[in-house]
Amino acid sequence: MMFLLDPVALLRLARQSVSDPRGGARAMMALDLPRPVLLQFYVLLQVLSAIVKVIYFAIAPDPEGVEIPPGASISFTLFEAMVGLIAAFAAYRIGRAFGGRGTFDQALTLVIWAQFILFLVNIVQLGVLLILPPMVDLINIAAIALFFWLMVHFVSELHDFKSPGLVFVGILLSLFSLAILLSIVFSAMGLRLV
Repeated sequence: MMFLLDPVALLRLARQSVSDPRGGARAMMALDLPRPVLLQFYVLLQVLSAIVKVIYFAIAPDPEGVEIPPGASISFTLFEAMVGLIAAFAAYRIGRAFGGRGTFDQALTLVIWAQFILFLVNIVQLGVLLILPPMVDLINIAAIALFFWLMVHFVSELHDFKSPGLVFVGILLSLFSLAILLSIVFSAMGLRLV
């Protein structure tokens, strides 16, 4: 567990998790961190993510005709935090419904780890924004692909599923269902997603 405080070891495991996500998932689940520790890591990651977003929005040019409100970075971070918890719960419950054996704490561990890896991508994106701004959109596309790559293999390892293709379809259907549910909830509250 001490390697979690070693930045070099964390970066090495993050790189290995990209090339071998199931191995990275096994390494993280083997830590068997208690839920209070997981929640502390989760909150810390959200705070660091908010800091990076504040810096990013401060130096990024506004999209054409769109003014980004001052509190957007905090709002995005809170939204991501909520989505992360929903994703952990969904990965746990839906996987169990299909015969998986993972626990909620393991699912939360893997969501935190995936968010940490994507946080590293955000830091790279920030550096690219300063050096070569047109490349930022490519990094966005790569980050989305990386998210699906990690989650498919993390969920497969979490529940010991053998078919990543079926897990990918399950994740897409779950995201589609969640989008419909959020649209209904937001409409009932008088809010709009767009």
